[in-house]
Amino acid sequence: MYIGIDLGTSGVKVILLNEQGEVVASQTEKLTVSRPHPLWSEQDPEQWWQAN
Repeated sequence: MYIGIDLGTSGVKVILLNEQGEVVASQTEKLTVSRPHPLWSEQDPEQWWQAN
């Protein structure tokens, strides 16, 4: 089995593949981005853990 994790700005995507490269499971969870000041973007790393 192989697992791929993509931690992006808007969400976390996870895919699980078997040895033949077939998708066994996949999941996407949205993340929030706060913008406390112009041109700033922040995320809470705890939300990354909760999404996985």
